Amino acid sequence: MHGRTATNALAMTVVLILIGAAPAVADDTSGSASAPVVRSAETAAPGPDDTPTPARDAAPAADTDPDVSRGVTHAQNPSVPEGAVWTEHYLPSSVANRNGDPVELHADVLRPAGLPADARTPVILISGPYLSHAGQQADEEKAFTGPSLRHRAFLDDGGLFAAGYTVVFGDLRGFGGSSGCYDLTGPGEQADVRAFVEWAASAAWSTGRVGMYGKSYDATTGLLGLAERPAGLAAVVAQEPSWNLYDYLYENGIPAENNRTTIDAYNGIAALPGIDHPGTVDGVVIPPDTERYRTNAAYEQTHPECAAGILADTLASDRASSFWSARDTAQRAAGSTVPLFLTQGWTERNTRPEGMAEFLDAIEGPVSGWAGPWDHVSGNDVDDEGRLKMGRAGWVDEVRAFFDAHLRGAPAPDPAWALQDNEGRWRLQASWPGVTREVTAPLAPGSYVDTGRGADALPPDDEGDGSFFGTAPRDAQSIGASQTLSTPVDAPTRLSGRASLSLRTQGTGVAHARLWDVDPAGVPTLIVEEAAPVDASGTTRMTLRNVDWTLEPGHALLVTVGTTDSLAWRPTPSEQKVTIAGGEATLPLQATTGDVPAEGQPAPFLATYLANARWPVPITTTASFALADVAPMPVPSASPAPPARLAESGMPSSPGLAVGGAAALLAGALLVAVRRSRAGAALARGTGRRGSRP
Repeated sequence: MHGRTATNALAMTVVLILIGAAPAVADDTSGSASAPVVRSAETAAPGPDDTPTPARDAAPAADTDPDVSRGVTHAQNPSVPEGAVWTEHYLPSSVANRNGDPVELHADVLRPAGLPADARTPVILISGPYLSHAGQQADEEKAFTGPSLRHRAFLDDGGLFAAGYTVVFGDLRGFGGSSGCYDLTGPGEQADVRAFVEWAASAAWSTGRVGMYGKSYDATTGLLGLAERPAGLAAVVAQEPSWNLYDYLYENGIPAENNRTTIDAYNGIAALPGIDHPGTVDGVVIPPDTERYRTNAAYEQTHPECAAGILADTLASDRASSFWSARDTAQRAAGSTVPLFLTQGWTERNTRPEGMAEFLDAIEGPVSGWAGPWDHVSGNDVDDEGRLKMGRAGWVDEVRAFFDAHLRGAPAPDPAWALQDNEGRWRLQASWPGVTREVTAPLAPGSYVDTGRGADALPPDDEGDGSFFGTAPRDAQSIGASQTLSTPVDAPTRLSGRASLSLRTQGTGVAHARLWDVDPAGVPTLIVEEAAPVDASGTTRMTLRNVDWTLEPGHALLVTVGTTDSLAWRPTPSEQKVTIAGGEATLPLQATTGDVPAEGQPAPFLATYLANARWPVPITTTASFALADVAPMPVPSASPAPPARLAESGMPSSPGLAVGGAAALLAGALLVAVRRSRAGAALARGTGRRGSRP
């Protein structure tokens, strides 16, 4: 199993990856507290006179005696990207720790090699819990310290340093070299993100314009940036974020499968130490982490109230509690105009699209995105066969064009969405979901005994059979006590957006609603599901997650409600009878005749999803409503052309950059073509007290 539906045997592995900390393998991973006055994000982008001019003598002159306070190159430490110089800095957060202690934040700064210390560049900030020098998700027993390898593929393939970008890795409180207790997107982390952006924007080497980049948790921090609106934040790229951490741990008050293991995992990541031993690579001695770094890294270990406090706080299952209200990112982001470029897997089993619509409805800035049937992956991830895991080329190019536009003043492309459906077909739209029509279907009555235990029904160490379904019998009746089927559609019909249900209910327990795509043989495939406690008022309402799913001609839509055997949750069954007297489903539909096709292949995970989400037996329900009439067409993209390539992004190296430093820039540009395995080989050669690590 993957993501949030992992069973007990894999739960700790999955949640250590939680919201995406991939294993830190070298070939596939990606100062001062005071500062001058912050320059606004509205500051004009740098022109030719503002562009930094390389000065080759600005970098350390020798490949010995690496000193992180003066700057360390790749030759002095293989963890440093080629073409960059690494320094460490510390800054305060404006919100104190939960015990009143001041919080000191740590940042690793990677500047283009060959630039004077005060040469101004735009900044890309990556901030999250996975940036520790010891490892992303666990103590990797590294041979030597150095900046994180997270998102290294993007840094290398994007040619960021050759193009004149500075990259900042910012440790959230409680993680890496920052002190304090971790805060799970609360007021403390909100202040941390604000501090990092404003510090980076106000640095002497910054143009004042900062973009945020990340996947999973460090994509969620990008959403915090949108909500906080710190001076200098000009753009956010968020891949597979958690739109609201409440929705990550609870479903309408029902604990998610990962509810406790997630918090345990983050407590473990927060306890990662600094590296206390030197290492040697090719005869160069690399010093250990500084005492300041190691002291901050040990904060959670020396303050056990940190772990105990967050474990207790997250037991609150009420969305309206003060703990979760303070973490309502959509509410805080209302009205934000910062441009956003996102990705979202509709079939995610980790950071599902829960809360996505609320967030996008709240903000007012331009939004572009890639969305489709993939799992928890990045836009440039490839599988063992070399296939792009999202199925579409051009991710790095599009991100570069996005940052070039908003951080450097290049021509900005119109916002657009690249969307892949459940058949693996790609299309372009100017917005999502676009224009839809609503069909309201009356729901069939039914009754059941609430016996569903969800993921808790699996025996210990049982990994399940790979499907989304638990241990309940799979037959035409157990799919749901209430079954409402449409007539088959005559033309492709897309379900796009959020469906909602209003049920007339009696009893106590959980109502589990699912939408299914029923093929001509009567076999259903799960589209989306939702669970909610039966409301004592007699009316139980639920809004399902965002979907983008096309029913092919001859297929029908099935709505079921009953007890839950989904592996997504851990409900406590009431063992009482629940009666559904009826109700209605509201379905957002869209035609496909106006689709603008786009380049791309099916995401490899799509085939896995379709196999695992298929109910094994046909249903026998009689159709009772129609998805008839002509559904409105989606709004096509303003330009059906393929995405801009990196060379067409409008931001090649400027003449100013070439003056006095053509050799340095040429070397930087050539590094884009160097495979990341070189860094891995160098890491493998490292020696130290704990040995080498590939």
